[in-house]
Amino acid sequence: MAILNQDLHYLILFALTLSIALCAIQRVARKRLDRDQYYYLKDLLFIGAWALTGLWLEEPGLRPVVCMSLLAAIVGMGQRAFPSRGWVAAFFAIGGGLALLGPRIEFIGLPGDSYLFFGFPVAVAVTSIWVGTYPLLLQELDQVPGLAGFLLAITWVVMLFATGLSGQNLQGAFSMSLLGVFMLAVFWSRHGHSYRRIGEPLAAMWGTLIAGTSILGVSKEIAFSTMMILPLGLFAIPLVETSLHVVSSAFSERPKGTLSLYRNLVARGIDHTSAVKTVGNLCAVVGVSVASVQMSEEPVFLASGLAIATALLIYTVTFLLKRRAPAIPLRRPLLWGVPIDNVSSDYVLSKILAWTKDYSQGRYIVTLDALSTLKAKTDKVFREYVKAADLVLPDGKGLTASLRFLGNPVQQRIAGVDFLEKMCRLASYERIPVYFYGGREGVAAEAASRMADRFPGLLVAGTSHGYHDEQGRREVLEEIVSSGARFVFVALGVPKQEEWMAQNARLLKGVVCIGVGGSFDVLSGRLKRAPQGWQKAGCEWLYRLIQEPWRWRRVARLPVFAFWVLMTKLGLCGSRET
Repeated sequence: MAILNQDLHYLILFALTLSIALCAIQRVARKRLDRDQYYYLKDLLFIGAWALTGLWLEEPGLRPVVCMSLLAAIVGMGQRAFPSRGWVAAFFAIGGGLALLGPRIEFIGLPGDSYLFFGFPVAVAVTSIWVGTYPLLLQELDQVPGLAGFLLAITWVVMLFATGLSGQNLQGAFSMSLLGVFMLAVFWSRHGHSYRRIGEPLAAMWGTLIAGTSILGVSKEIAFSTMMILPLGLFAIPLVETSLHVVSSAFSERPKGTLSLYRNLVARGIDHTSAVKTVGNLCAVVGVSVASVQMSEEPVFLASGLAIATALLIYTVTFLLKRRAPAIPLRRPLLWGVPIDNVSSDYVLSKILAWTKDYSQGRYIVTLDALSTLKAKTDKVFREYVKAADLVLPDGKGLTASLRFLGNPVQQRIAGVDFLEKMCRLASYERIPVYFYGGREGVAAEAASRMADRFPGLLVAGTSHGYHDEQGRREVLEEIVSSGARFVFVALGVPKQEEWMAQNARLLKGVVCIGVGGSFDVLSGRLKRAPQGWQKAGCEWLYRLIQEPWRWRRVARLPVFAFWVLMTKLGLCGSRET
């Protein structure tokens, strides 16, 4: 390695010392601060660590890159506080500032070992465009939680190996890549969470660091493509998608959206986390291939890089095949005219998160167990409420077992109580306000309080019991609208909650409602949840019957459900419609 020298030893010692200190501070802060304060401190520590690094670095070109990245973070803070398209110009101005104070793109390499040199004004303009593009690109990628952090990890690792194994003098770029890997490792809990965005300030800062690092070390003797093409390869897929979006927006009434690869994977049944990893892996395949070609003068490096890219591509394809939804006769099987979605809970969370960004209409989700499915069989009005839902989730061991018995298995049972907790966890990460509606007096408030204690940072927009007259129901609807809630948990019982959602959910723009039955009683502590053994055995109904004996009339209908399932299996009762 060409840059293994005394300066590198000092750099590694500095990075290790700084990493140990930052880890120690985070460990102490996590025990003493609440969740929001802790994450705020982590962001300040991250920015401060880079500022300290900029002061410590002495190599020409490194300090201006760090300074401009800190300025980009400040611009990102302004974006968050005062959203406006005007901030876009600031990133290109930062690129111009870097060109004036530090490294700039003064030439490009052409075929035949020739170069096209730029005059000073053109070099500043090209550098400005180059540096200004990457913060905006990373902010766009950050619209999908977890994607920006995953791509950052891939980018810095690939850049570290490319600069380290290159025989050219890329000491500045290698130093920045090494520091980038250290910083990501120390703050990985902030960047690597599958359901958390890194935010505008950090995305802007990282984008400027990547763009600036790619310029470092470029001189007349070193081909432009050595470092400049590498990030283009790593971000090739997002860049192409963004370009298509811009072009189609100009010439088409139905423009092609950004991040379409991720969205297509989710639409095909791939869960959110797997879709993020797939996009990142494909970007890594392109990036590693580009890096290998750039080092083609070293046959060993070229062969090794292409082998790694091929292996990564094979792994990604194999991973996708394993994560796809299992083949079933119907994508949305029907039981007695009742649709039931064959999806995973991760997929539903991804859909819900996307719906909260769509203000054209509200959405609602129905959770069905065996008895509510039986009711839909005989109650046409209730069945229409269920069919109109955006998602119908199988909540109940009896229902999922019956679907499997009838040859239409679903991926998993999605219990209402468990999924409500997952939605609260997602809401706490994404700062999405929630509303608890239903149950007896005080039950919703107690359930909300316990969820807020369990998931610090959860924004409870409001609560209300479920016993209202017509005027009271209108007031609750007005309160939900004015509260700003984006998730509404409706616990009015079957069929009242489905009726309420069918009549009101579409009026709540950008809001997702979900019927959760008696979940508030469990979450508030008034009822105990069945132990895992009872749940696996499918005896939750019995555990609840012991606590609420008055439910025996409802439970007595389970044999009726089993009878109709058997009749359906024998072909004596249609499975699609009654």
